Amino acid sequence: MRKAMREHEKDMLLTEKQVEVLKLKKKGLSQADIARKLKTTRGNICIIENTALKNIEKAKNTLKFYRALEAPIWITVPAGTDLYKIPEIIFTEADKKRIKIAIDSAMVIVKLKTEVQDKIHGRLTVDEIEISVDEHGNMSIS
Repeated sequence: MRKAMREHEKDMLLTEKQVEVLKLKKKGLSQADIARKLKTTRGNICIIENTALKNIEKAKNTLKFYRALEAPIWITVPAGTDLYKIPEIIFTEADKKRIKIAIDSAMVIVKLKTEVQDKIHGRLTVDEIEISVDEHGNMSIS
């Protein structure tokens, strides 16, 4: 028997079925176990779970974009920029706005290599990188 959605669960990008599948997955059930419990196929559970995870990722990206839009610092680093010049660019813009960056140069580079590794080859950027910094010095990179 399914439990009714809680009030806060109704205003989400996930369907009731997606929420139910994710909750059961979180409890450690396999897709096959969930399928048996919900009287459906494992393939159907796989589709429901994958769609839910894609919706969650879209919501995260939307929220990240919105926060960046509100940020006082927005920098577009062009393709062909030396990776080791980027911290200086960020710190210079932050100084103009009197914002203290929350991490040091080395961590900026680590963050870049982790979050946009597909836009970096060796020491050079191969695509534009968007960097925003909020009023607390926290960076978002895309």
